[in-house]
Amino acid sequence: MGYEAYEDVREGHAVIVLADREQDSIAIIVPSIGFNLIRCRLGGHETIEGPPDLATLGARSSEFGVPLLWPPGRIAGGAFSFRGKSYVYPVHDGEYHLHGEIRMRQWQIVSLEADDENGASATAEYRFEATEAQGAYYPHAVLLRMHWRLTGNRISGELEAFNGGNEEAPFGFGLHPYFKFRGKPEEIEITAPTRLQYIADADGLNRQTPVPTELCGKLSDGMTLDLLPSDVDHFVFRMAEGSASRQMSMKDGDVRIGFECDSGFPYLVVFKPKWADALSLEPWNCISDAYNSPLSSEWTGADAEGLRAGERRTLGWAWQADKA
Repeated sequence: MGYEAYEDVREGHAVIVLADREQDSIAIIVPSIGFNLIRCRLGGHETIEGPPDLATLGARSSEFGVPLLWPPGRIAGGAFSFRGKSYVYPVHDGEYHLHGEIRMRQWQIVSLEADDENGASATAEYRFEATEAQGAYYPHAVLLRMHWRLTGNRISGELEAFNGGNEEAPFGFGLHPYFKFRGKPEEIEITAPTRLQYIADADGLNRQTPVPTELCGKLSDGMTLDLLPSDVDHFVFRMAEGSASRQMSMKDGDVRIGFECDSGFPYLVVFKPKWADALSLEPWNCISDAYNSPLSSEWTGADAEGLRAGERRTLGWAWQADKA
């Protein structure tokens, strides 16, 4: 059997290794730092920009690998209200809360499995009521279950959220994968189904209804990375609708990374970090600071996306590396 799923120790941290030795594919996940997927080699091609070491990941958990964001983006002043209830999150990015806390917290391993039919997989859980922060900013009995599966030159992820409490909870989730590239920006081709673009205010938050832009058209048709405007570091889009999944890609030399997410992610953030040769294509289910936005829920994903008592919701995505 070519598939393996096992625990190992790296730099004092327990890590999970998923491997397909026959296809030269390997994934490494760190449960103690947000269940972050810090390495993903598919068919011999490294697809993810990981941290230089785990100490750096612990200090900068949103800047490497594949951080899990709950909620994604900024919250002005760390405070918002939902269904008449006030929430106050810790502020750790100037005057903002950034990207939630699950990206830096310990997750509990539930299962490791490997077989020829289903590949290698790992499942872990995060229970909000089991943390010291529960009473401080998210007092809900919400259970998150994260599942990664490696099969050949493809890796897939699924987040399941279950509200075991008796009241509706705010629901905001995003993925922040740092896709690694080797070539020059003018050699990297990117494609994404962007329909509308949010034009941010001076503070970086989105308060204006999104509009069609030239950049939307370029991304939909395919463009090289050097044509991405350099005056800001990220762009927020509403993706095209009408299909069960959204397809994106990044071509780097003779390798193409095909990335897909399900329709539960209407929004896409495109981010070029200054500290790495990587591009982040981030599917979100709501925009940044959604619950404070003056826009209607149609454009924010906020009020329409609460997790009701007893509700179970899943979001899925996958990417693979193929010869271009």
